[in-house]
Amino acid sequence: MKYINRDNLFDYAFLNEDTLVYPVRAVCVCFHGYTDATIYDRSNEEARSLGERGIAWVFPYYSVWAWMSKSSQSFCEQVLDAVYDRLGIDEDVPLVVSGGSMGGLTALNYLVYGKRPAIACALNCPVTDMNRIFEDRRDFRRAILSAHIEEDGELSAIMEKYSPVRFADRLPKIPYFLVFGEDDPYFIKTQMPPIVERFKECGISHVLRLEPGMKHCDLVSHNEAFLAYCGFLICAAENKNN
Repeated sequence: MKYINRDNLFDYAFLNEDTLVYPVRAVCVCFHGYTDATIYDRSNEEARSLGERGIAWVFPYYSVWAWMSKSSQSFCEQVLDAVYDRLGIDEDVPLVVSGGSMGGLTALNYLVYGKRPAIACALNCPVTDMNRIFEDRRDFRRAILSAHIEEDGELSAIMEKYSPVRFADRLPKIPYFLVFGEDDPYFIKTQMPPIVERFKECGISHVLRLEPGMKHCDLVSHNEAFLAYCGFLICAAENKNN
């Protein structure tokens, strides 16, 4: 079903039109994390920082229990279609992807399964191994099953399909920026090492930042890390346009 369009877009996503400077140099889609039901009525600091540099920041309101379900992917594709239409921009305006936690997993999945190619990817404490987090975290199990229960096959195999550590060899050779927090022990123990190892094995260029004192996804409380994260996205867009 095709439903989201340029006129009803703000019911289904936020777009930083309030701070966006034209011409549009790039589109940055920010995929939200698990249980994040935030709805924006104005640009946050990231959206403003990017908007002032001509980057359209998009925050799709897909399911808070998405875990890269087929329906969430279709939802996000419709959002991006509506954004490009609303802004009146051509498909050659580059896309960058970003996300935190479950949204980081979603961003990596979009690089493989999405219909638009991206030129860069920034990740904030991303989930990289869905199978491992399903095994370790009982609180996530019902959501992951709910997201994928209509798919054919065994759940373990379905999770492997959407786990970045399993499909790293299919990721595009674009720049990646990863930030993890030192005060996020589960993620720096179980989710950071395997993706870094896989990136190295696959020859994927990346910057890894381990931020002292940072809890899970709390990038906005760490100004230097936040500026580096936004700076990476801005640099990718500006380099593509030069």
